[in-house]
Amino acid sequence: MAVCEDCFHEFLHPLVHELMDKNKQFEERYGPHARWDWDNVAVTLTFTDPISPTVRIDVTVVGSIEGSSWEWSWANPNYQARSKLGMEKVREFGEANGYDKLTSVFLDADDYTGWEMTAVAAHILDALGAYRFPTEKGHSYLVYRKIEEIGTQKVNDSGAVHSTATVASGGDLTENAR
Repeated sequence: MAVCEDCFHEFLHPLVHELMDKNKQFEERYGPHARWDWDNVAVTLTFTDPISPTVRIDVTVVGSIEGSSWEWSWANPNYQARSKLGMEKVREFGEANGYDKLTSVFLDADDYTGWEMTAVAAHILDALGAYRFPTEKGHSYLVYRKIEEIGTQKVNDSGAVHSTATVASGGDLTENAR
């Protein structure tokens, strides 16, 4: 049984704000970055910057928008299985709660649809944040599963020590913040 459109919006609205807060916490902890790189094979997103630490993120692809159409990654055969880890949980949640937007392969899309569906996925998967990047025909939307800060700390004039800090899904980005 499908849930009314207003009921879905009532469910959705706080999740959009939850995702905005997570993305704000990410930027407060790791800083802004001048460059991003998507690795389709490793399924990672890497942010680099001359000032901020390099951050490598294991991600899940939520979906994509081309033109005015959203497509969920769980239904897209072009994504390898490891690219869409956990996305079946989003579809199953939609089935269990009557949210057709989470179970329909394609949705009519506007400027907000990608972020709204990503907010739902981030909530269900307990993701640490999300990102959108441009493609040839639209945008791809990702949620963060594990964040690894790759820092370099100079110890003396002859070398450097590399260190990392990792935060996994369900972790708190405000813990141990610099």
